[in-house]
Amino acid sequence: MNLKLRLNLIITLLLALILLLAAVMMVHNARDDVRAEVQSTATLAMHLLDAEILHYTSDYTWLHGAEKIPSDSIFRLHSLGNVRHLRIEFFDAHGRLRDSNLKDNEQKSVSWLVRAMAWITPAMPEIRRQIFANGRMIGELVVTPDPRYEIEEVLGDIMGLLSLVAIFFVAVNALVYWAVGRAMRPVDSIMTALNELEQGNLKARLPEFELPELAGISRKFNAMAETLEKSIHNNHQLTQQMIRLQEDERKNLARDLHDEIGQYLTAVHVDASAILNAKSMESAQESAKAISTVARQMMDIVHDMLQRLRPSGLDTFGLTIAVTDLVNTWQQRNRQVEVHLDIAPGLDTIQDETTRITVYRIVQECLTNVTRHAHASKVDIRIGVENIMLSIDIEDNGCGFNTAQLPSGFGLAGMRERAEGLGGRCLLESTLAAGTRIKVELPLKESLGGEQ
Repeated sequence: MNLKLRLNLIITLLLALILLLAAVMMVHNARDDVRAEVQSTATLAMHLLDAEILHYTSDYTWLHGAEKIPSDSIFRLHSLGNVRHLRIEFFDAHGRLRDSNLKDNEQKSVSWLVRAMAWITPAMPEIRRQIFANGRMIGELVVTPDPRYEIEEVLGDIMGLLSLVAIFFVAVNALVYWAVGRAMRPVDSIMTALNELEQGNLKARLPEFELPELAGISRKFNAMAETLEKSIHNNHQLTQQMIRLQEDERKNLARDLHDEIGQYLTAVHVDASAILNAKSMESAQESAKAISTVARQMMDIVHDMLQRLRPSGLDTFGLTIAVTDLVNTWQQRNRQVEVHLDIAPGLDTIQDETTRITVYRIVQECLTNVTRHAHASKVDIRIGVENIMLSIDIEDNGCGFNTAQLPSGFGLAGMRERAEGLGGRCLLESTLAAGTRIKVELPLKESLGGEQ
């Protein structure tokens, strides 16, 4: 059930309940009003009839004999037909009806609603007056309250009011249905935008809605879509950069193998052939020394290549020594830069392989950026472990850059991806001519030894 029908159902039930309570109250009040009205009419009629009875019982001229009773009633009740709330009847001494304010065989049809109203209204007692003349009873006057006419009038008013309420009820439901439908019309736009996002259209945006609540949803949705678009765009760029970096690394390895190792192998082959063809021990020794020299150079080249692919000291000596060796080696090649390294105890307790290589690569990437871009004279590196968090804080006094326009390249994006991939975060602070600071925080709940 949609929202419009649900609201209409709630309003319908509420109005129906109010209508029922109002009807009960009106019927209850109408019952009391009818009783009071009919009782008042009966009292007035009895006062008048008592006066008539007093007049006729004190004047016997209307009698034409001791036992003769007039053919017509002395009260002329048939002339009181307009008295609607009372049934007035005159019976003779033998109990025969001689006169009434109702016409002969008058029987008015009564609706079921009037009968139901009369049923719930307590019956009002009859009023009887015995009439005596010359010491004997000549008849009896019976006044019976008849509330049907009054009930019809009250029920007519009630039905009119209820009809007006019913019209109001229908109008309110129609107005609510229209107003909710108009207010919820932007939902179609929201669903369309969500479907477009689901189908990969990252350019989908919502218009600015008039309602403040929907306007807030529109702004948040557009901000989310823009963030998602930037994130996916950055991921695509990062993927392309990773592919290019991988291909560059393969090209460098191929070049080193071809240019360096290939030349050294050629030299070894030449010297080995010279030894085989040597006619004297002195010439053979010279060739053997050359082979030994070339072998050491090849070992150095292979060590450098392996170091680029995987830092060997990380597995052999631990993270602290590996990072220290990395920094010392870098400073030997950049003697103009003062480096201060502060590594807190407990770094070697990290057992997770991914976390250790992440720490090493982040420090390595920061030092590479200092060499290529920062032109700094001082670098501070602090690595600490506190509770279940590892922090890397690297700060230089180089030229800095505008963080609103991040330099293109794999370095910063790669560090951020490494940190976020482990559930951490990477913060960058930099100002032109005021240096750069990179702070990385990594969770270690599942990385420390003894907390597995």
